[in-house]
Amino acid sequence: MPSLIRRVYLDPAEDDPERGPRMRFRLTYEGELKASQNDPLPGQPNRMSEHKQAIRRVFHAQLKQLWNTNRFLNEHTVSAVHWMGKSVIPANQVNANSSYFGGGPQPERLPLREAVANLYCENGYRFVPLVREETSLFCSLDILFLRRDFPSGVVSAGDLDNRIKTLIDALRKPHNANELRGSETPGDGEDPFFCLLEDDDLVTGLSVEADMLLGPSLNGNGRQSDVKLVISVEIKPRDVTMFNLSFA
Repeated sequence: MPSLIRRVYLDPAEDDPERGPRMRFRLTYEGELKASQNDPLPGQPNRMSEHKQAIRRVFHAQLKQLWNTNRFLNEHTVSAVHWMGKSVIPANQVNANSSYFGGGPQPERLPLREAVANLYCENGYRFVPLVREETSLFCSLDILFLRRDFPSGVVSAGDLDNRIKTLIDALRKPHNANELRGSETPGDGEDPFFCLLEDDDLVTGLSVEADMLLGPSLNGNGRQSDVKLVISVEIKPRDVTMFNLSFA
């Protein structure tokens, strides 16, 4: 029986087939990937929070490099008062310079990453999701999923689904403080904290090709839950705006 399985969870949305991806890049992950569990009830601890945040940190480092090397992401600036219809002045500066809102001199423009981070000051972090609802962007993921267990059969397929759910959760910013349990404070180099998605419903195309992982594990312990992932990301404008037209 062949070891390869290809599953298409969502067909990519193609509003304009002639328009190619505005941005394409790859993320990688090597290590443990556990199957997702049922969401905790209100007040209950999230037993998967530390695991998902550990994976999220791997993607943070790669996305931080993307923001540092992509010319638009690195150099674009925005008005600190009227960007996306919101103020992105840090809260500790509003009272110090109220002339921003009283007809006084305009503040200096902020780097895009700082503007986004100031919009997502949550639970002790400043998150910078690349794909956000307000920017009218959508995201397709094509994942090469190498794992140690033999990828066949209904049980294995169900396990694959649950592990993909864990991965997608790790690609988005946490929804609440419970998802940061055990990681309540950003580490060195994690302010701001970069993630791919504002929310997982912005993934409009998802396909997975699963096959055997034949090489040694990264840490040498050979866990059955170890994986190697190559995630091809494509981002396109949903509704073309002056902002996402420059997204390249």
